Amino acid sequence: MNRFLLRICFTSLVLLMLPFEEAAATFKVAAEPPAAPLFSFSVLSDIHIISWDGEAQQRFQNALKDHHALRPDSKLLVLNGDLTDGDEGDYRSLLGLLSRLPHAPVHATMGNHDYYRMWRTPEGGMDTRKLNPNWSSRQAVEQFNRMFHYDKPYHELVLDGYRFLFLSGEAYRDVDASVGEDAFLSQEQLAWLKDRLDASSTADAGKPVFVFLHQPLPHTLDGTDRELGVVQHRELRTLLDTHPNVILFSGHTHWNLETTNQVNQLKFLAASSASIRQVWNGNNEPETRAISQSLLVDVYKDRVIIHRREHVKKRWIEPTIVKNYDVK
Repeated sequence: MNRFLLRICFTSLVLLMLPFEEAAATFKVAAEPPAAPLFSFSVLSDIHIISWDGEAQQRFQNALKDHHALRPDSKLLVLNGDLTDGDEGDYRSLLGLLSRLPHAPVHATMGNHDYYRMWRTPEGGMDTRKLNPNWSSRQAVEQFNRMFHYDKPYHELVLDGYRFLFLSGEAYRDVDASVGEDAFLSQEQLAWLKDRLDASSTADAGKPVFVFLHQPLPHTLDGTDRELGVVQHRELRTLLDTHPNVILFSGHTHWNLETTNQVNQLKFLAASSASIRQVWNGNNEPETRAISQSLLVDVYKDRVIIHRREHVKKRWIEPTIVKNYDVK
């Protein structure tokens, strides 16, 4: 399908998702290069840095260089989960890569793979048949907090008057086997999120609120019907549904931004950043060709533009996504 037809098909899909007036005013394809934004930020997920995996490290470096070349004055670099395979050596490799390349200030969330030291054998291999008795969810969270100097695995950032809320799953299968690979959000975290969202409704006068969680909500994007994604998905969906200015950024599925639907206007906007390390297709299988994808976001007073980027060939994935806001 050529690019012109793809643009028409995508636009038609968006219009079907919304009433016509809302679709026309809120969510459209960018036609002309925009003016300079108030600020920009990048969203990368599923970088999967392992101390011995040179391919993962090279792809992450390529993405960092690409983002810096595109927006050297970017205000924020979001690493939205599955940063590592859970070992301290993986985190040290990640921090080492960040120390050697220019980038915006980093804020991170935990993904399911950041608990994977749970599967390490005494010899250093992986055995997913039994949990490592010498590692726990509590230790994994403490390690993540220590590496990024956080008090908790969720936190808030207010940047140039805009609110960023970073969520993380707080437990893995050692706490409850039914958690699987889903994000477990404590009642404390959900109460904190409600408080922060309510504060944004009062103080932020219609501005977008940027929320980050590695796992997507079920039945929101292509590929999200295969697992719960979030254990407390009903509670989280209810919270987000009452705040239409939210953009929820996720990763986890690795599904291709170009060939599957990874943006959806619900009562809030849901958007995936695919994967830096390995992109998957609509059959839930790894792509056979080299692809590495993420998001670059430009923030304006009245709109947010989400650019989708493929880093191997350094090209934009069309169409660009525009979300308009009625800022008072």
